[in-house]
Amino acid sequence: MRMLQLLFSQLAYRDLRLHRHDRDHCSGPTGVAIEIPVLLGTDSVTAPPLGPPPHQSEPLTRQRPRPARPTHDGVSAQEGVSAHEPATISAGSPTGATDSDRHVFDRPLALGPARSRRRPVVCGIVVAALLVVLAVRFRGDAASRLSGVPAPRWHWLAACVCCTALFYVANGLSMRAASGLRVELRTVTGVQVAAAATNRIVPAGLGAIAVHLRFLEKRGMTRPAALAAIASIKAAGAVSHLVGIVIVAGTLSGSGIGEAVVSPVRSTLTGIGTGPVLVGCVVVCALVTGTIAHPRVRAMARPAARAFRTHMSVLAHSPGRTTVLLLSQAGTRLFQILALACTVWAFGASISMMSVATVYLVGSMVAGVAPTAGGVGALEPALAFGLAAAGGDAATMLAVVLVYRVISFWLPVLPGIVALAGLRRSGDL
Repeated sequence: MRMLQLLFSQLAYRDLRLHRHDRDHCSGPTGVAIEIPVLLGTDSVTAPPLGPPPHQSEPLTRQRPRPARPTHDGVSAQEGVSAHEPATISAGSPTGATDSDRHVFDRPLALGPARSRRRPVVCGIVVAALLVVLAVRFRGDAASRLSGVPAPRWHWLAACVCCTALFYVANGLSMRAASGLRVELRTVTGVQVAAAATNRIVPAGLGAIAVHLRFLEKRGMTRPAALAAIASIKAAGAVSHLVGIVIVAGTLSGSGIGEAVVSPVRSTLTGIGTGPVLVGCVVVCALVTGTIAHPRVRAMARPAARAFRTHMSVLAHSPGRTTVLLLSQAGTRLFQILALACTVWAFGASISMMSVATVYLVGSMVAGVAPTAGGVGALEPALAFGLAAAGGDAATMLAVVLVYRVISFWLPVLPGIVALAGLRRSGDL
């Protein structure tokens, strides 16, 4: 509807100009300047020149000069034309045959209202005001609960930062092994940091997938091959995660950590009710089944599935690349566990490394079903409850999880924005 209204307004504007032009020039059968609402190209049909009547030396209406626009030859399209020449082009005008991009309208077709800068400013002010109100309202309660939390030891926090940096290096090694491209480790690590910054906005890891896909396509890979490489990274990560859970299964059975991690999810589902939960599961399954069974979706997914099978066969015949891919994905989990353990030890808690690994692996798997970017709002309570069940103080473990998430999740956003801008300038994205 918006496009139809704009089209009708432009047509009405053209008719009004024609009416004014005929009235001002007293035009008859021999004195009409024809306006054509199309782009005049070199193959336009030329008609005999129809200018103003002989008794009229210049037009009565004053037209605004159009700015000169350079052509492919570097010569201005308006060269040799007077600045006071009307913007309308007669059907037999020689300039109409040489300028293929000149439009007869003086004002361009407006496709929509200009984006205002006031809206982001207003939204930022509103969000800041809400945060200030919440901070003032719950400041006393938070201070009373966190009064017994010890001050962190900074060398352990520095170790947490180092483990977070190694996490992105391991992800870069995974991309290089999965794609088979000979790319510098610095470049692929920058891609991982940039993907992490975009992943803070888009849920379910779609931001990181988009950045990886763009990077691999810029490096010469086809879209199905790039998607197959990304899928192989996800598959290797899932395998390493399941192997880690199998390794810590002995610690999980007798510690009560699993029950503590799953209890927030169970209480949420109980509060919603069995009926709404079942209806939601049925709707989700129906949507997924309908999407997969759609002929167009199957036709689009068939090349990607074929490319994934080919990619997996290539990895099967390349044991070196497969080993690097699996070990690097296992390293990403290991460095995340080490970062969490360093934060726990920074606050003086005496929790074993195996317990921290159990809490992280189970908590991240449970929080992976949350439809939020990076599991925000789901991973924090899972880790806090799990660490408290492993023997830590509840308030201290809450502070541990918040500091860990600030270092490993929010702190890389600024370097990610810088890396994203650098990759855009270099042409890698």
